[in-house]
Amino acid sequence: MDFHKIWIEQCEAARGIEDEFGTDKALKYLVEEKFIDFLEAAETNTEFRAEIPAFVAEIKTIFEPWQLRECLEKARQTEPFDPSLFEPDEPDVPGVDYGDCERYEGEDPETIEKMRQDDIRDCTRDLLLVERAREWLLGDKPD
Repeated sequence: MDFHKIWIEQCEAARGIEDEFGTDKALKYLVEEKFIDFLEAAETNTEFRAEIPAFVAEIKTIFEPWQLRECLEKARQTEPFDPSLFEPDEPDVPGVDYGDCERYEGEDPETIEKMRQDDIRDCTRDLLLVERAREWLLGDKPD
């Protein structure tokens, strides 16, 4: 199978989803999931990269520009970063040595820091992919 041509089946599926479940679900499936994942794959695969213009053209036959714009305004949004997720449950008390106790829900501070950094990288990655999708589908260029 030519995986770089998977977008053809995904567009057909989106039409079925739209008929059965509505435009919002079809947009979420095709744009928020499949197209953005396709853009990510295209970063390292020239066959995928070559298919982007055709995929974009087909998406534009399925959805109106205003629908795409609304979809991309909320695509892959996450909750605001909450640093307290990476803090101990118990506040540091002067004179108390927590030693090896499980103050980070069983994870050591280095693991927690890695998780925090990975979360920031994932959010940043999603933001960049959504901006790239916006450029392709709407012709929007960042200011």
